[in-house]
Amino acid sequence: MKTRNAIRIASLLTISAMASAGAQAASSYGNLAAPGVYFGAGNINGNWNIGSAGGIELGLRVKERPSGNLLDGSTGTYFANAGTYAGGGVKAQWNYEFSVNIGTLAYDGLTFKLGVDHDPSAATNYSYVNPQTHWLDNATVSVGANGSNGFQNSQNVGFGGTPGGAFNVGQDGLYSFSLQVFDAAGLMLDSTTMDVQVGAPVPEPETYALMLAGLAAIGAVVRRRAKK
Repeated sequence: MKTRNAIRIASLLTISAMASAGAQAASSYGNLAAPGVYFGAGNINGNWNIGSAGGIELGLRVKERPSGNLLDGSTGTYFANAGTYAGGGVKAQWNYEFSVNIGTLAYDGLTFKLGVDHDPSAATNYSYVNPQTHWLDNATVSVGANGSNGFQNSQNVGFGGTPGGAFNVGQDGLYSFSLQVFDAAGLMLDSTTMDVQVGAPVPEPETYALMLAGLAAIGAVVRRRAKK
């Protein structure tokens, strides 16, 4: 009887895990399959961190602002330079870019959330906006009878329109971005994330503690040798 109950519980856990996995977005990196419309001149496909689930495709990536070159985010983390660029005013040396493609779904009932983390440490505290309505200059695409089913944009963290307000673009640290789509019931349909390491990594408190402990140990060894 105990064996049978154990098998039953294991089966239920397996089914639950499979259902949970099915609700999660399949993550990939590279080119977007759709909508394939890019904002501005000289923009190309590629280097996206992509979420694909339920017929939806979401993408996040980072671009070097002065040159327009795409930065490598194949590890999930893009590395960008801190500070502003010559002639750019308040503009940071990098742009964050997002892409939303809802496929054959209708916009009615869907909620979009773009989260930006201003905390330069490893802790994550998102400020959210609806990327569909927050920016009025989104590039959109119409496919088939369903009308406009995708939108994209490129934004600079030095702009006041950044979720949570403009960045301190000269501050080194790790920053996180999140893009999500929900249905009318609040169920997440698809999501993707990325991290941006700006400048040199900022050591965590634990790292400082280890560094101080190491320096103390070195000091003790030096004093011991000096006494000999």
